[in-house]
Amino acid sequence: MGKSKLVSTMLVGGLVMLSALTGCSKDTATPAAASVKPAESKAAAATPKPADPVKLKLAMWDAKGDLKFWTDKVKEYTKLKPNVTVDIEMVPDNGGQYLKVRLAANDLPDLFYLKPAHMQIYKQSLLPLDDLAGAKNNKFPAKIDGKILGAPLVSFSEFVYFHPSIFKELNLDVPKTMPEFLSTMEKIKTNGKYTPIAIGGKEDWTFYPFMEFGPHILSGDENYLANLAKTPEPFGEGSTFDKAGKIIKEMSTKKLAGPDALSISFDQSTQLFESKKAAMIAAGQWYYGDYATKVKTDEDLGVFPLPFRSTESEPLTSMTVSDMNIGINKNSKNVEEAKAFFDWMFSKDVYQSFINTAQQFSTINGVSTDLPFFNKWTEKYPFKPFIYSATDEGFAKVSGAAQFDFKKAAQEIYAGKPIDTLEKELNNKWKKAVESNK
Repeated sequence: MGKSKLVSTMLVGGLVMLSALTGCSKDTATPAAASVKPAESKAAAATPKPADPVKLKLAMWDAKGDLKFWTDKVKEYTKLKPNVTVDIEMVPDNGGQYLKVRLAANDLPDLFYLKPAHMQIYKQSLLPLDDLAGAKNNKFPAKIDGKILGAPLVSFSEFVYFHPSIFKELNLDVPKTMPEFLSTMEKIKTNGKYTPIAIGGKEDWTFYPFMEFGPHILSGDENYLANLAKTPEPFGEGSTFDKAGKIIKEMSTKKLAGPDALSISFDQSTQLFESKKAAMIAAGQWYYGDYATKVKTDEDLGVFPLPFRSTESEPLTSMTVSDMNIGINKNSKNVEEAKAFFDWMFSKDVYQSFINTAQQFSTINGVSTDLPFFNKWTEKYPFKPFIYSATDEGFAKVSGAAQFDFKKAAQEIYAGKPIDTLEKELNNKWKKAVESNK
């Protein structure tokens, strides 16, 4: 067969096949549908459905550096998970009143800060965290009824911050006992140039180093609160509450915190200290970051433990607590996303950045904090950490029924209420509350 004839035959055969295929396609689908449909199916299978947008709320009180740190940091989380935004909500107080209102309205945030003493109040609304990495790796998980309901972000000790330059100017030594501490304040007051110690007494919580922690340390009992809840009349003469109350009373009577401590706020008290108008201020380790941010240097700053002891032969201890427990609202509409965000907060890189900024002790295994300032001063004035149980259910019930608050009692004593009158009133309420809790 010649070349020309072969080409002609192949061309005719090809046209016949094309005609047959075209005719077949008319019976099944249009040519356009037949050529596009398979490709569209594959594209649909390869392209995941966009995740639904999620908004989480993390509520915290203004722990100074915390608010700014997390407001900035959550932007990184949205980059990792573009469908998730996290709103930082500031709780106006750390006494629990604001969140109690939200609890009653069944309107708790997705995640929120909790004080250890408040865990019992919210336990019915908290999600167990036992299976989450952020809780498993925590050194001080808040357990209630055998379940982890909160994971603290920080652990810190309590100190008296002071200006070494003022102590040097007035030829003062760091006090090592409570009588020496009171005497040191009197010497500063006598000089007349400085307020001995700044207290923002307008806000009752500022008395916590003296009255909330003082009775615990003086008792030497880490289960002080649990035992208090079993004692019908624990506030009488000679009790550790009474001893701490008398320290507050002496400070008030002698105006060792200035002439108007009950009329100034905590922020005003820190301004007094930071401007060197006050020689000392009692606060937790958490205060250092705020001071350093505002003053820009810690060259004229030192710390020593608040010496709740009568003689140097007794152990020198300082309250050491875990705080800023992160809890998850079990009724959140986005529980799974809240759990994922919780674990992100406690992931190594994120948490390392936070704890270095906070300048407090780490609560996560494998993560340590570089604390040159505190290492320097605690080596100079060493102490034994005092750790107590703050989540006792019995104490929560009895103190709630008795409407008792250490800090509020301190404010009343400072305002001039006789200690024996206050103790009598407290004992009457407490006894009834203990009996009703049996």
